[in-house]
Amino acid sequence: MQSIPVSTQGNVGLGTKFDVRVATVVFRIVRGELSVGLPISNRADGTTARSVPTVAPNPSVEGLGLTTAAQLAASRAVSSREIVRVSQAGVRALRTGEGAASADSQSIYLVSWAIARPVTAAAGTAQAVEAEESFVPIPALSTTVSLDDTSRALVGCAFAAFLDATLADALTRRLLPRHVLFRKTDGFDGRSPYESIIGADAADARPTEDGPATPIFVGLLPDPFPLSSLREFYEHLLGAPLDRGNFRRQFQDIIAQGPVQALPIFERGVPHRAGQLFTFDRSAWSRFAAKA
Repeated sequence: MQSIPVSTQGNVGLGTKFDVRVATVVFRIVRGELSVGLPISNRADGTTARSVPTVAPNPSVEGLGLTTAAQLAASRAVSSREIVRVSQAGVRALRTGEGAASADSQSIYLVSWAIARPVTAAAGTAQAVEAEESFVPIPALSTTVSLDDTSRALVGCAFAAFLDATLADALTRRLLPRHVLFRKTDGFDGRSPYESIIGADAADARPTEDGPATPIFVGLLPDPFPLSSLREFYEHLLGAPLDRGNFRRQFQDIIAQGPVQALPIFERGVPHRAGQLFTFDRSAWSRFAAKA
């Protein structure tokens, strides 16, 4: 782990050394629930705990820059072949370790968030076991899973950036009614009920991307996906019911403009009426986003 001596003021002594770490919070839909990658690690006292995976960037090792380090951290929660997107979230300076309350145990975290391919109810046994071991549904963070202050701060930073990216893309802005998108009416408290569960605060930086930001559901939902999965994703994330008729009409308008394509296939093996399946058309996305 590399350390950087920095001059500080206030209750932190001059010349305090900060460990620099790259942390990546992986989001994944596991059997219909938005979940976060928190692998189980062993503590020095022999107990185990869940925590956000981190690595130390090492400029002396070729290829282990910040981007590669973020991908490597994500791969500790899920295999690298399952990761479809990694974006910047922000920076956090935190006190860590047993001496977290002291001034000599400080770390600077460069935080990223990532998306992993979903795990469905019909997933293979090996994939389902991996997901159950490493991923925790976000609602469980307020009930059955305890996180230390450092891990909770890192998840909060990453989720705020993830949510910003979700609400910013052109397709989301077309699909969601303004009172849900901007949370200005109907007594909404915050943008997402998950914010209070995690303890999320405002993101320090917006993810940077080349060209228009790709919608978050691309990679997070199955491909192809039924319309119900997309609607339920927004409803769970924002804690607000969406009118099914209006949502479908907006969705059909988006299909007519190209970024989503309707396929001549339907769901199989579902206990309800099979829904038509759709796929995202990357080639048409830039044109649509430019007009939105």
